[in-house]
Amino acid sequence: MAHVKALLTGMVVGGTDSTSNTLKFAIADMMNKPEVMKKAQQELDVVVGKDSIVEESHIYKLPYLSAVMKEAMRLHPMLPLMVPHYPSETCVVGGYTIPKGVRIFVNSQSRAH
Repeated sequence: MAHVKALLTGMVVGGTDSTSNTLKFAIADMMNKPEVMKKAQQELDVVVGKDSIVEESHIYKLPYLSAVMKEAMRLHPMLPLMVPHYPSETCVVGGYTIPKGVRIFVNSQSRAH
């Protein structure tokens, strides 16, 4: 039973690490671009208000902040490799022949830059 508890704890904690790391990167990126931080803050002030907290119903009304988060995830991916792909037919990409059915992994960190 202790083993199951340890596995479940690891899953929960592991899931929160990626979320908090993405938030940290987004905030760090905005600190380097004050105009982005200001625009995100203005959007939050209009949609949520200065005296309220963000609720789930607000998320779809925050397109700029959503774009900021997506950009942080693009620039700072949490996983080094994406889900493998298998081409349905032989193709040429960037001068390289990729045979049909071969397993391909995309390096998510190099694709973002």
